[in-house]
Amino acid sequence: MTDPFLILGVPFDADDAAIEAAYLAGLRRASPERDPAGFEALRGAYEKIRTRRDRLAYALFDQTPPTTADILAKAAPLGEPRRPKRATLTALARGEV
Repeated sequence: MTDPFLILGVPFDADDAAIEAAYLAGLRRASPERDPAGFEALRGAYEKIRTRRDRLAYALFDQTPPTTADILAKAAPLGEPRRPKRATLTALARGEV
């Protein structure tokens, strides 16, 4: 499973209102009728990090290893093409991010 923050497109320090707004915007893009898989991914991500307490539990206790897509999204987020910083790649390799 990919990172719920990446699925919703919110930063790690987002508050409850920002996460809910991202979830509602995602629902407009991927409604259950048009994109059932996308809807399930959005719903699962939102349920994992909906409240501050849920985000803390996710940060402390989630043992799911990152997928290749998670690592690439953190190393080189979508947007303008650029080379990732060496410190970011080192932190990713050490598992610090």
